[in-house]
Amino acid sequence: MTQMDDELWYWSVDAQTAPYLPVFQVRDTESSHGRYAKGIKQIHGIDLVRFHGHACDGLFRGMYAMSLALQFLFPDGVVDRTDLRFLSRNSPCLGDVGAYLTGGRVRFGTQDVRNRPGVWYIVQRVSTGKTVEVVEEEGFFPHEIMDMEARLSHISQQEKSEAVTTLKQMQEDWLRNSLFPSHPEEHYMVQEIDFVWEDVPYSHKGTRTDVLYKDVP
Repeated sequence: MTQMDDELWYWSVDAQTAPYLPVFQVRDTESSHGRYAKGIKQIHGIDLVRFHGHACDGLFRGMYAMSLALQFLFPDGVVDRTDLRFLSRNSPCLGDVGAYLTGGRVRFGTQDVRNRPGVWYIVQRVSTGKTVEVVEEEGFFPHEIMDMEARLSHISQQEKSEAVTTLKQMQEDWLRNSLFPSHPEEHYMVQEIDFVWEDVPYSHKGTRTDVLYKDVP
Protein backbone atom coordinates (compact mmCIF):
# COMPACT_ATOMS: atom_id res chain seq x y z
CA MET A 1 0.00 0.00 0.00
CA THR A 2 1.01 3.61 -0.56
CA GLN A 3 0.93 6.02 2.36
CA MET A 4 -2.39 7.44 1.11
CA ASP A 5 -3.88 3.94 0.76
CA ASP A 6 -2.79 3.16 4.30
CA GLU A 7 -4.37 6.34 5.63
CA LEU A 8 -7.66 5.54 3.87
CA TRP A 9 -7.87 1.89 4.92
CA TYR A 10 -11.51 2.49 5.90
CA TRP A 11 -12.51 3.67 2.41
CA SER A 12 -12.70 0.70 0.04
CA VAL A 13 -11.73 0.66 -3.62
CA ASP A 14 -15.32 -0.33 -4.43
CA ALA A 15 -16.61 2.84 -2.78
CA GLN A 16 -13.92 4.98 -4.39
CA THR A 17 -14.89 3.80 -7.85
CA ALA A 18 -18.67 3.61 -7.36
CA PRO A 19 -19.97 5.62 -10.34
CA TYR A 20 -23.24 6.87 -8.82
CA LEU A 21 -22.28 7.49 -5.21
CA PRO A 22 -24.02 10.77 -4.33
CA VAL A 23 -22.12 13.97 -3.64
CA PHE A 24 -24.00 16.60 -1.64
CA GLN A 25 -23.67 20.38 -1.79
CA VAL A 26 -24.73 22.06 1.45
CA ARG A 27 -25.26 25.54 2.79
CA ASP A 28 -24.73 26.45 6.46
CA THR A 29 -24.23 29.52 8.61
CA GLU A 30 -20.85 31.11 9.20
CA SER A 31 -20.58 31.34 12.99
CA SER A 32 -22.26 30.53 16.31
CA HIS A 33 -24.68 33.46 15.85
CA GLY A 34 -24.05 34.24 12.23
CA ARG A 35 -25.72 34.80 8.93
CA TYR A 36 -25.67 32.42 6.02
CA ALA A 37 -22.19 31.63 4.76
CA LYS A 38 -21.52 32.76 1.20
CA GLY A 39 -19.73 29.55 0.27
CA ILE A 40 -21.08 26.09 -0.46
CA LYS A 41 -19.48 22.91 0.91
CA GLN A 42 -19.34 19.47 -0.67
CA ILE A 43 -20.00 16.32 1.32
CA HIS A 44 -18.66 13.04 -0.02
CA GLY A 45 -19.21 9.49 1.15
CA ILE A 46 -15.88 9.43 2.94
CA ASP A 47 -17.00 12.36 5.10
CA LEU A 48 -19.96 10.30 6.29
CA VAL A 49 -17.71 7.34 7.00
CA ARG A 50 -15.48 9.52 9.17
CA PHE A 51 -18.51 10.82 11.05
CA HIS A 52 -20.23 7.45 11.44
CA GLY A 53 -17.16 5.36 12.13
CA HIS A 54 -17.18 2.84 9.30
CA ALA A 55 -18.37 2.13 5.77
CA CYS A 56 -21.30 -0.29 5.72
CA ASP A 57 -24.35 -1.19 3.68
CA GLY A 58 -26.64 0.86 5.92
CA LEU A 59 -24.55 3.98 5.49
CA PHE A 60 -24.53 3.75 1.70
CA ARG A 61 -28.22 2.82 1.49
CA GLY A 62 -28.98 5.86 3.60
CA MET A 63 -26.88 8.06 1.30
CA TYR A 64 -28.69 6.81 -1.78
CA ALA A 65 -32.11 7.33 -0.19
CA MET A 66 -31.33 10.74 1.27
CA SER A 67 -29.91 11.99 -2.04
CA LEU A 68 -33.35 11.66 -3.65
CA ALA A 69 -35.19 13.27 -0.74
CA LEU A 70 -32.86 16.28 -0.72
CA GLN A 71 -32.89 16.61 -4.49
CA PHE A 72 -36.68 16.81 -4.35
CA LEU A 73 -36.66 19.48 -1.64
CA PHE A 74 -33.77 21.47 -3.15
CA PRO A 75 -34.00 21.17 -6.95
CA ASP A 76 -31.24 23.76 -7.37
CA GLY A 77 -28.87 21.20 -5.84
CA VAL A 78 -27.82 23.14 -2.73
CA VAL A 79 -29.13 21.71 0.55
CA ASP A 80 -29.89 24.21 3.31
CA ARG A 81 -28.85 22.38 6.48
CA THR A 82 -30.42 25.09 8.64
CA ASP A 83 -33.93 24.35 7.36
CA LEU A 84 -34.52 20.62 7.72
CA ARG A 85 -35.84 18.00 10.11
CA PHE A 86 -36.22 14.29 9.56
CA LEU A 87 -37.51 10.94 10.77
CA SER A 88 -35.96 7.52 10.28
CA ARG A 89 -35.76 4.11 11.85
CA ASN A 90 -33.59 4.09 14.97
CA SER A 91 -30.63 2.70 13.08
CA PRO A 92 -27.08 3.89 13.84
CA CYS A 93 -26.35 4.14 10.12
CA LEU A 94 -29.56 5.76 8.90
CA GLY A 95 -29.75 8.15 11.83
CA ASP A 96 -26.18 9.32 11.34
CA VAL A 97 -26.63 9.84 7.59
CA GLY A 98 -29.78 11.84 8.23
CA ALA A 99 -28.23 13.97 10.96
CA TYR A 100 -25.08 14.75 8.99
CA LEU A 101 -26.83 15.64 5.74
CA THR A 102 -29.79 17.57 7.18
CA GLY A 103 -28.39 19.09 10.36
CA GLY A 104 -31.26 17.49 12.30
CA ARG A 105 -30.61 16.69 15.96
CA VAL A 106 -32.80 15.23 18.67
CA ARG A 107 -31.62 17.88 21.11
CA PHE A 108 -33.02 20.63 18.88
CA GLY A 109 -36.26 18.82 18.07
CA THR A 110 -35.34 18.28 14.42
CA GLN A 111 -34.62 14.55 14.47
CA ASP A 112 -36.91 11.73 15.57
CA VAL A 113 -37.33 8.00 15.08
CA ARG A 114 -40.19 5.60 14.46
CA ASN A 115 -40.34 1.84 15.01
CA ARG A 116 -40.80 1.04 11.34
CA PRO A 117 -38.56 -1.49 9.59
CA GLY A 118 -36.57 -0.93 6.44
CA VAL A 119 -34.64 1.92 4.88
CA TRP A 120 -36.78 5.04 4.73
CA TYR A 121 -36.76 8.73 5.60
CA ILE A 122 -39.35 11.41 6.06
CA VAL A 123 -37.68 14.78 5.48
CA GLN A 124 -39.36 18.14 5.96
CA ARG A 125 -38.26 21.61 4.93
CA VAL A 126 -39.14 23.64 8.02
CA SER A 127 -39.70 27.01 6.33
CA THR A 128 -42.27 25.70 3.86
CA GLY A 129 -43.57 22.53 5.49
CA LYS A 130 -42.89 20.66 2.25
CA THR A 131 -42.29 17.02 3.16
CA VAL A 132 -41.07 14.00 1.25
CA GLU A 133 -40.87 10.32 2.02
CA VAL A 134 -38.22 8.11 0.45
CA VAL A 135 -38.21 4.32 0.74
CA GLU A 136 -36.03 1.49 -0.47
CA GLU A 137 -37.51 -0.96 -2.95
CA GLU A 138 -38.78 -4.03 -1.13
CA GLY A 139 -36.56 -7.04 -1.73
CA PHE A 140 -33.58 -5.03 -2.98
CA PHE A 141 -31.59 -5.84 0.14
CA PRO A 142 -31.24 -9.64 0.39
CA HIS A 143 -33.16 -11.55 3.04
CA GLU A 144 -30.11 -13.80 3.43
CA ILE A 145 -28.13 -10.88 4.84
CA MET A 146 -30.95 -9.82 7.14
CA ASP A 147 -31.27 -13.39 8.38
CA MET A 148 -27.54 -13.53 9.10
CA GLU A 149 -27.73 -10.23 11.01
CA ALA A 150 -30.58 -11.57 13.13
CA ARG A 151 -28.78 -14.87 13.71
CA LEU A 152 -25.81 -13.24 15.44
CA SER A 153 -27.68 -12.72 18.69
CA HIS A 154 -28.65 -16.40 18.93
CA ILE A 155 -25.36 -18.23 18.38
CA SER A 156 -22.45 -19.10 20.60
CA GLN A 157 -19.39 -16.89 20.97
CA GLN A 158 -17.30 -19.44 19.10
CA GLU A 159 -19.69 -19.46 16.14
CA LYS A 160 -20.06 -15.69 16.26
CA SER A 161 -16.50 -14.97 15.16
CA GLU A 162 -16.91 -16.80 11.86
CA ALA A 163 -20.43 -15.46 11.39
CA VAL A 164 -19.33 -11.83 11.78
CA THR A 165 -16.65 -12.35 9.14
CA THR A 166 -19.11 -14.04 6.79
CA LEU A 167 -21.70 -11.30 7.29
CA LYS A 168 -19.23 -8.54 6.48
CA GLN A 169 -18.24 -10.30 3.27
CA MET A 170 -21.88 -10.76 2.26
CA GLN A 171 -22.56 -7.08 2.84
CA GLU A 172 -19.51 -5.98 0.86
CA ASP A 173 -20.39 -8.32 -2.03
CA TRP A 174 -23.90 -6.87 -2.16
CA LEU A 175 -22.57 -3.32 -2.22
CA ARG A 176 -20.11 -4.15 -5.00
CA ASN A 177 -22.54 -6.10 -7.16
CA SER A 178 -25.92 -4.49 -6.48
CA LEU A 179 -25.90 -1.03 -4.91
CA PHE A 180 -22.79 0.63 -6.32
CA PRO A 181 -23.53 -0.14 -9.99
CA SER A 182 -27.05 1.35 -9.70
CA HIS A 183 -28.50 4.85 -9.85
CA PRO A 184 -30.30 5.90 -6.63
CA GLU A 185 -33.63 6.19 -8.45
CA GLU A 186 -33.47 2.56 -9.58
CA HIS A 187 -34.16 1.18 -6.11
CA TYR A 188 -35.32 4.17 -4.02
CA MET A 189 -38.65 5.92 -4.48
CA VAL A 190 -39.45 9.43 -3.32
CA GLN A 191 -42.78 11.23 -3.13
CA GLU A 192 -44.20 14.35 -1.56
CA ILE A 193 -46.56 13.67 1.36
CA ASP A 194 -48.83 15.60 3.70
CA PHE A 195 -47.18 15.46 7.08
CA VAL A 196 -47.55 17.26 10.40
CA TRP A 197 -44.36 17.26 12.44
CA GLU A 198 -44.97 16.14 16.02
CA ASP A 199 -42.97 17.65 18.84
CA VAL A 200 -39.99 15.47 19.73
CA PRO A 201 -40.49 14.05 23.26
CA TYR A 202 -37.11 14.99 24.68
CA SER A 203 -37.12 17.09 27.84
CA HIS A 204 -33.62 18.54 27.41
CA LYS A 205 -34.20 20.19 24.05
CA GLY A 206 -32.49 23.52 23.47
CA THR A 207 -32.48 26.29 20.90
CA ARG A 208 -30.12 26.02 17.97
CA THR A 209 -28.56 29.48 18.18
CA ASP A 210 -26.29 29.15 15.17
CA VAL A 211 -29.19 29.50 12.74
CA LEU A 212 -31.24 32.22 14.46
CA TYR A 213 -29.67 35.07 12.52
CA LYS A 214 -29.01 33.36 9.22
CA ASP A 215 -31.04 35.89 7.22
CA VAL A 216 -29.27 38.98 8.60
CA PRO A 217 -27.99 40.88 5.55
